Amino acid sequence: MLLTVGRIGRVHGIHGEVTVEVLTDSPEDRFYPGATLSTEPARTGGLTIASARWHNSILLLGFEGITDRNAGEGLRNLQLLAEVDLDDVEEDEYHIQQLMGLQV
Repeated sequence: MLLTVGRIGRVHGIHGEVTVEVLTDSPEDRFYPGATLSTEPARTGGLTIASARWHNSILLLGFEGITDRNAGEGLRNLQLLAEVDLDDVEEDEYHIQQLMGLQV
């Protein structure tokens, strides 16, 4: 199952790095160099992280093939999605997608 783990914001600098609104409890497990994330709306083949660093509590990501500010601007507002194995979820822990549609 794909889970939304972040949303791309503004470009930071001239080399195409972007700010990311983190939507996961464990960013270190999702955002590391070499990780490939799917996007919504979809892009061919997803995005592979080339660099990841924190700057004043803001996550900055660089992606392979995104080398300038204009290319980074084209990523703005994309949602970043990661594959999640539901078998690895701890007892009494749920993803929101598992709860949607249930009766209260």
